[in-house]
Amino acid sequence: MSERAQYAAFLSYSHRDKRWADWLHRALETYRPPARLGEKATMREALRPIFRDRDELPASPDLSRQIDDALGASRALIVLCSPAAARSQWTNAEIARFKRLHPDRPILAVLVDGEPFASDMPGREHEEAFPPALRFQVAPDGSLTDVRAEPIAADLRPDADGKRMGKLKVVAGLLGVGLDRLVQRETARRNRRFVYVAAASLAGMALTSGLALYAFRQRAEAVHQREQADDLIEFMLTDLRRKLEPLGRLDVMDTVGEKALRYYAGQNLADLDADALGRRARALQMVGEVANDRGNLDGALPLFEQASATTAEQLRRDPDNPQRIFDHAQSVYWVGYVAWQRGDLATARTYFMQYRDFGRRLSAVAKDKPAWQAEEGYADINLGVVDRDNADPGAALGEFEAARKVFARLSAQYPDHHDLGYWLGQTLGRKADSRSRLGDYPGALAERRQELAVYQSILAQDPGNSQAISGIGVVWLRSAQIQLNAGKPADAIAFADRSLKVMQSLEVHDPTNSMWKEMAIKAADARVEGLMMTGDWQAARVENTRALGEARRLVATDRTITNWRTQCLMQARWMQIAIDHKLNGPDAIRGEITSFTRDFPESDTIKETDGRFAQVVVLMLSQLDHRARGETAQADADITHAVRLVPTSAKTIDARMAAVVRILYKLAPMAVLPHTSGSDAGNYTLGPILSVRKGK
Repeated sequence: MSERAQYAAFLSYSHRDKRWADWLHRALETYRPPARLGEKATMREALRPIFRDRDELPASPDLSRQIDDALGASRALIVLCSPAAARSQWTNAEIARFKRLHPDRPILAVLVDGEPFASDMPGREHEEAFPPALRFQVAPDGSLTDVRAEPIAADLRPDADGKRMGKLKVVAGLLGVGLDRLVQRETARRNRRFVYVAAASLAGMALTSGLALYAFRQRAEAVHQREQADDLIEFMLTDLRRKLEPLGRLDVMDTVGEKALRYYAGQNLADLDADALGRRARALQMVGEVANDRGNLDGALPLFEQASATTAEQLRRDPDNPQRIFDHAQSVYWVGYVAWQRGDLATARTYFMQYRDFGRRLSAVAKDKPAWQAEEGYADINLGVVDRDNADPGAALGEFEAARKVFARLSAQYPDHHDLGYWLGQTLGRKADSRSRLGDYPGALAERRQELAVYQSILAQDPGNSQAISGIGVVWLRSAQIQLNAGKPADAIAFADRSLKVMQSLEVHDPTNSMWKEMAIKAADARVEGLMMTGDWQAARVENTRALGEARRLVATDRTITNWRTQCLMQARWMQIAIDHKLNGPDAIRGEITSFTRDFPESDTIKETDGRFAQVVVLMLSQLDHRARGETAQADADITHAVRLVPTSAKTIDARMAAVVRILYKLAPMAVLPHTSGSDAGNYTLGPILSVRKGK
């Protein structure tokens, strides 16, 4: 093979892009570099000759000898990039061969169709324009690595660089000069030519023509700059966001969204086309999501409502456009999600039902877009959560199983889409929660083990994926809670310890992420409950003090979020009172019970299950006080009332409420089991709640 660099460049392309190859080959070889760039002959030699791979190679495993020799003798490689080129094994082989032969020589990507790195965009994989060897670095043996390459492409399409600027980018790369310098020299040369032509014309005509040409160029440049800005905004709201989300970088995502909104704030919305309005809606949603993740629901809701108004109007104008359906589905979801967070289940269900309707429409029309097909699965999850919160875990289990089928199919079809795998894990976790509420603890643990395997598979390919890491932390937390419900506190403590370590490590990475704070508090609460059940009350007090402080700080950031009040703060508070009762006696908790009743009144309707949970806690704390005063009858009445509120039928058992009854009942060893008889006796007897005999 000859190593003599006899070619200025090797032009690689798919035969489907022959028209572009003809033009670029001719444009480069006939281009005359401007004066003052360097010695004229040397500059011309840098662009000629260019070897052109005129046709696709025959079906053989190796490149032909002629092609191989030409690659070895070329100073640079030019690749015409398009979906056809991305699928061409020969174009890919030429790139890999050139990289192996000349790791220090330039490769110039020239985009004529498609989208760079579209294979990373769910639903747009077919638009990929870069062959694999261009997207990734090549090992010395010629094999592809998993290390990303970041080629910068000239884009010949009219709505991007265009032919002229795209050609100049390639010329600059071949000459080894800066693009700005080349453009300046080229512009100067063009200007001189313009002067010569103008001088030969009438002065008035020259002046008029010159002004008209200048105005035309200015308008064209303004349009070009606007298109470039829109492309940048689209990149920020799609590609960049997908890269930031797995890292949990809320601060950077917030900055990206704010910059996009400032860009659109400076424009007249009436002048924006549908695509621009769609980008503005996505920017509103991004900023709203960051505000939501930080616990600022009051700041998030108006942003979601603005986005919803925009996407609803766009859908009204173009009702059959899948992109408009998708955009409005996102808006509907987020408004419903805020309602769910605030405990307004009726409003949440209304929006989530609309969201599922849109998801099913998308699934029917977007067979090649996994991100859009996944919308149906997300909607099933949302409705399952509402069923769960309405104390109907059987119905929730059915919704979650429907979602699991959607994500199992999609993750198998698109194994490189880690977000689909993550949501497969999420559906398994929600199924586990439903089984736990039905009292099927072995089944719940089995679902959690499957969920764990999904996240571990994602991390094997993407070790820094914070979604998968967070998912594992939640698996440990829920497994701890299952073991508490099953009466296995030692196993529960071990799982809680694992969860706490994972969540605390994530918090260090991003202290503003409220979801990770919430999970860390719940893990600490689970650990406290396990310590209480094993009788290690001193250790329980230490852990509870820390968890209670964290819960108070979290709730202080937004008191409207129901889950934080009832599942973090209320949980830590009732355990604090139980610990004080055990260590300091009943007289020490009288004031605490009054304070608890004030902060979490029985009339607190919030979500139905959380409202009932508050009532159960208040009643069980009250029975401790009555028992200490010798008011046995009233104490027994409190217990009976509390047990009536805990669902323990064949349909469901609320293990969280049962845990309160179990622990607080055992703190009063002189209590008498309420005796019941009749047809509803099984609905509120202490047997299925205590899970242990009295005095054990």
